[in-house]
Amino acid sequence: MNTQAETELLAQLAEVVANLHDGGMQDGQAMFMLGAGADRLVSIRAHNNWSHFKAALTPADTIELLQHIDAEGNTALREEKGRQAYALQALALSLAAKDAELDTVRAGAALLDQVIESALSNFRTHAKPALG
Repeated sequence: MNTQAETELLAQLAEVVANLHDGGMQDGQAMFMLGAGADRLVSIRAHNNWSHFKAALTPADTIELLQHIDAEGNTALREEKGRQAYALQALALSLAAKDAELDTVRAGAALLDQVIESALSNFRTHAKPALG
């Protein structure tokens, strides 16, 4: 990833992390969707958590997932499902930053990954047993 692409990614990461800090983490529906989305991806690869899932992805896997998430996110936006699109955006940003070289991008991704791990854990603890 070139420096310009990482700079743009950093701006998007900063926006999402700031939004989460400013109240997004208190939005139960958005956090449910984030946890559900992370669970779906992590479970496909039979991993226990988001960081192990990300670490196991090849560059080709990452590109394929980003394309899939982009298509799902666009569908969610067309259907006016803003929280779902937001959750997908957070997952995509985390994946896009997987191999970042800039320390600031890696730090932003680490903050986002903490939120994703928490949402995943909460989903598995509180929602998944009830759904399963």
